[in-house]
Amino acid sequence: MTQGTYKQLYSSGSKADDVFLLDEGTAYFFVTVTDKYAIKGSGLFLGASEVILSRAAGIETSRLENAILDSNAMVKRIEAEKFMNNIFDYSYILNSCMVMAKQVALTNEIIRKNTESLVGHEKKIKELSIEYFRIIAALKKEYDKRRLPYLKEVIAKYETSLTCKRGEAFERTLEPERVSSTESLKGRHREVSQGTILCKEGTAGDEMYILNSGSLEVLIGGNRVTTISEPGTIIGEMALLLGDKRAATLRAMNNVVVTPIKKSDLKDIAEKESGLFLSIAISIARRHYFNVQKIHSINEVIISREIDQSKVSEEKKMLELHKATSELSSLKSELSRLIDTKGADFLQGLV
Repeated sequence: MTQGTYKQLYSSGSKADDVFLLDEGTAYFFVTVTDKYAIKGSGLFLGASEVILSRAAGIETSRLENAILDSNAMVKRIEAEKFMNNIFDYSYILNSCMVMAKQVALTNEIIRKNTESLVGHEKKIKELSIEYFRIIAALKKEYDKRRLPYLKEVIAKYETSLTCKRGEAFERTLEPERVSSTESLKGRHREVSQGTILCKEGTAGDEMYILNSGSLEVLIGGNRVTTISEPGTIIGEMALLLGDKRAATLRAMNNVVVTPIKKSDLKDIAEKESGLFLSIAISIARRHYFNVQKIHSINEVIISREIDQSKVSEEKKMLELHKATSELSSLKSELSRLIDTKGADFLQGLV
């Protein structure tokens, strides 16, 4: 891109008062000066993530990126209020979800590329911090479910550590979106017996699912990364919308009931369960938001490294690595103690 061949659509941090319909051409989105991606096509809604988060999810969100159009691009401005008045229209919601899903996929690629540039101590610190944060996040879920005072004490003791805060910045995990009811879809329910693989990593994503009952374990590379057990959880919408390969394997941990939804079913289901598509849209918009935040977090580490390549910096990183290792070991020891003294076998998987 050269000076004079593009025009600004909106700037990062500005108020999200509109959604833009790209009639034709290419829009470039800059998360940072160097981290950018492009959306090209016709009849595409741009800038919907921030509007949906602000107007439908109640999360006031400014523009996440700088958006620039090439000289041949043509857009129509749609006021946010008008856009939201039409959000349950099938063409509006499907269009928005597909564009936002593409933005999530492209920012995922930026995250992958930037993360790979982390080396040595930086990479190990990142891995330890993420593991630490995931344990704390899992403990919070267990506390919400069981309300055991000793869990609250452990969380309060360990969640304020630098390792936890760093892990949160890298991970930026978010709860999957859930729908409250799928009664009108009851005829589509599928029962899955314990041990059955619902979908396999690397295969075509031709279905999404709503979990009605039971628990699913999520496996990547054969390793369990999380479990899903909340009724109403939406799973696999990204692969369905983009036609991508599955990012993970889902296996039933017990008897499970899901509602499978194919792409050809979406229009019919949107008419019966208007809230379902809006939940999907909010979920994808939140992923877009968190991906942008994660890119900034990773870049802070990269910039810090480039500013100071001295021996002092390397020694500092060794100290940080030692501290992260020590804090994670201490947290796991605390959980082992609770398993032994409190009979908290449900914590075994975290240790």
